[in-house]
Amino acid sequence: MIGLIKIVNPITRSTYSKINNWSRPLNCTRNLHQSQYYSSKQNTAGTNAYSVIDHEYDAVVVGAGGAGLRAAFGLVQEGFKTAVITKLFPTRSHTVAAQGGINAALGNMEEDDWRWHMYVYHIFLYKIFEVM
Repeated sequence: MIGLIKIVNPITRSTYSKINNWSRPLNCTRNLHQSQYYSSKQNTAGTNAYSVIDHEYDAVVVGAGGAGLRAAFGLVQEGFKTAVITKLFPTRSHTVAAQGGINAALGNMEEDDWRWHMYVYHIFLYKIFEVM
């Protein structure tokens, strides 16, 4: 590759120079600057496509298994405004659905992969349940 010579047809030279002009510095097409000048010129079309609802909680519990729900109820009893985030409906959590013991992906038979943990029937991915 070191000895490779770039040969350009004279007919396509003008087209080629417009597409691949190596003599000019590269221009960045993305606005990566964080200044008032550039931020005022950013395209804001589509930013109001949906409304964002801002929630405020004192505590957020991740997982609606037995331990997660118990922690949420304990926090509510103490007066904290609490949210529970889970990927399943609470009655489908692994503590309830695990029949006959603790089911865990140990990774000692095969190499562990994130796809083993995601199933098609997990329709209620990342539902937010508020405990009041």
